[in-house]
Amino acid sequence: MAPYTPQQNGVSERRHRHLVETGLTLLHDASLPLSYWPHAFQTATYLINGQPTPLLQNKSPFEALFGQRPNYHKLRKFGCLCYPLLKPYNTTKMETKSTPCIFLGYSPNQNAYKCMDPLTKRIYISRHVTFDEMQNSSS
Repeated sequence: MAPYTPQQNGVSERRHRHLVETGLTLLHDASLPLSYWPHAFQTATYLINGQPTPLLQNKSPFEALFGQRPNYHKLRKFGCLCYPLLKPYNTTKMETKSTPCIFLGYSPNQNAYKCMDPLTKRIYISRHVTFDEMQNSSS
């Protein structure tokens, strides 16, 4: 196969390229470093699986697998500033209720968001998050 000729790539190579390009676009748009690539690629997979495709009679892969449409209302801008409710993580009543975090995507096994505190690098999984999508967390 000749280099730089995508028309010669197989289906799996094209899908992989689409996933990588989407993930890198998310990182670039959020002004996040490449070290966040696992979160960006997981979010890219989540987004791609929610998009309708002509191959499935304009259903998304999610809909074809689970028989229901994906919830597009829960989509948020990758890398934006967010404030998760930290009450479940607190050990005392006096701890802060929230802290500024980076939105890193969606929990793979819960109906919740992944948020990371940039100071401590701790990841919080929370359903109750306030988003500031007009501001990147790196701003």
